[in-house]
Amino acid sequence: MFNKKASLELSIRAIVIIILAMTLLGLGLGFVRNTFSDISDIREDVTEQIRQQIIEDLIANDKKLSLTKIEVNINKGGSEILAAGIRNKEDGTLSYKLTFTPQSAPEGAELNAPLRWLQYNQNVHQLSAYDSDVRNIRLSIPNDAKKGSYFLTLDVKKDPTDEIYAQKDLFIVVRG
Repeated sequence: MFNKKASLELSIRAIVIIILAMTLLGLGLGFVRNTFSDISDIREDVTEQIRQQIIEDLIANDKKLSLTKIEVNINKGGSEILAAGIRNKEDGTLSYKLTFTPQSAPEGAELNAPLRWLQYNQNVHQLSAYDSDVRNIRLSIPNDAKKGSYFLTLDVKKDPTDEIYAQKDLFIVVRG
C-alpha cells in the first residue's frame, strides 16, 4: 500500500512540474515573440526616418539625387541596404530608370563584378513634377569577391533617351 501512495504522490509532482514547465515555456516564447515584433517596428520607424531625411536633403539642398552613403565599407559575405532619393525638378513628368556604371576596380578584379552585387528595381519609373521618391538598393558581397575599393556611378537616366538626369559617385570598399 505504501508504494502505491508514494507512486501516486510522485505522479502528481511530475504533473505539477510538467504544467509549470509548459507555463514557463509559453511565457518565454511570448516574450521572445514580443521582443522581435518590437524590433521589426523599430526597424520600420528607422527606415521611414531615413526616407524622410533623404527627401529633406533633396529639398533643402536643391538636389536631384541623394544617397544614404557614398562610401560603403563591407566585409565579404555581407549585405547592406542603401537608399537613393530622386527629385523631379522639371515642369513635367519625369520618366527615369536607375543604372550603375563601373568606373574602376582593384587590380585583378573584374570591372563589372559589382553590377552582380546590386539588387534594385531596374524598371522605368514615373515621377510627377517637383515630386520626390526614394528607391532601395541592396548590396550583397559574395564570399569570393576580391577585396579592395570599387568605384561606380549611380546614374538616373531619362527614358527613353538615356540622357543622364542626375549622377552620384558610389565607393564600395570590400574588406577581407
